[in-house]
Amino acid sequence: MPQTSEGNVHALQYREAKPSQGDPSRPVSELFRLDDLTGATGFLGTTLAIAIFESGADIICLDLFPTPTASNWGEVENAAEKNQRRLSYYQLDVTDENAVAETFAKFIPTLRYPVKGLVACAGLSRNGPATELPASSFRRVLDINVTGTFLVAQATAREMIRTNITGSMVLVASMSGYGTNKGVDTAGYNASKAAVHQLTRSLAAEWGSRVEIPLIRVNSLSPGYIRTAATAEALQKPGMEAQWTGDNMLYRLSTVDEFRAPVLFMLGDGSSFMTGTDLRVDGGHCSW
Repeated sequence: MPQTSEGNVHALQYREAKPSQGDPSRPVSELFRLDDLTGATGFLGTTLAIAIFESGADIICLDLFPTPTASNWGEVENAAEKNQRRLSYYQLDVTDENAVAETFAKFIPTLRYPVKGLVACAGLSRNGPATELPASSFRRVLDINVTGTFLVAQATAREMIRTNITGSMVLVASMSGYGTNKGVDTAGYNASKAAVHQLTRSLAAEWGSRVEIPLIRVNSLSPGYIRTAATAEALQKPGMEAQWTGDNMLYRLSTVDEFRAPVLFMLGDGSSFMTGTDLRVDGGHCSW
């Protein structure tokens, strides 16, 4: 998406249906396997895609642009080849309900295995004083961060129900859904990420308790400040980096690779008794 802060969308797919419940006979090494999923591009998205390949999955990437724009897209392609996985890319505006349905209808027949998961990390932030922020900008943030996340989760759930496959979703929220960020005026972004937290809980309650559909677990990830090209401009403001690093207990910014294990955990069977939960990975920012 334009001006993305996290990345885009990952649809995930397993080789075979597995019961989403504890199994003491399974080795720990298998609890983080994602054998055959589908996923996306962006600062966080490409890093997660590579990790998902290494965990044994196929990946479908969904993004607004006609072709991948990530500077490290070659690394994603190399990871797919190295791990003998399939990589596909489809252009999609996640805020367009009809486009979401059409795109899913286009790629579903090409998959080797049923869809069994989703990583939704499309995100937009429009900064500026709330007294001057146009309503159109505020709506655009909510449309991408909340409506877009809902539409892709909805389409994924419909496919899981159609194939009667249990699955897992990770919706990328933010620590900004818990509080505001010092020195940065992001009222729309903060509100949208709080909405993703509630969307996560609501979808988890609905899709985890209905006996007539397969179990679908839904959790969210709330990253802290990440050092990426998306935050580079804000960090140019005098004193901003010192403030951001001093705002958490580890006194540094995170890097995108530090979110690989949390996402793989929530997608895999290692988190089989976890749903409706937000996993905050913020260096202790919200724990002061």
